[in-house]
Amino acid sequence: MTNETSPIEQIERQLSKLESTATNLETISALVARANRTQEVKILADQAIDLRIKQFALYRNKNRLQVNTKEWKALVSALELVNHFIDEAIADPKVIKEVQDSAARLISVVTKLASSFS
Repeated sequence: MTNETSPIEQIERQLSKLESTATNLETISALVARANRTQEVKILADQAIDLRIKQFALYRNKNRLQVNTKEWKALVSALELVNHFIDEAIADPKVIKEVQDSAARLISVVTKLASSFS
């Protein structure tokens, strides 16, 4: 027996991570709000909403996603990067810009992937 997961399990796991990432962006947004950094709060909140919308579109089309494509691998990589910076930002709010930049990249990758279903 192997420990490998099926492609649909891999997809569902990453889509779940995408949803968690949106929640984490909302949390970071709340932390930034405490520091009265209103422009950054708005950017992070908007990014969280954008991710939720894109995650929903991908979830609705999860049976059409393929884990061996470069687009899927780009999504996984971008998702890992933004979560890395979210972890850092919780400890040190000075890295908020990196969170915003990596979230913007993730949104771009997810948008490209979701647009293939239109």
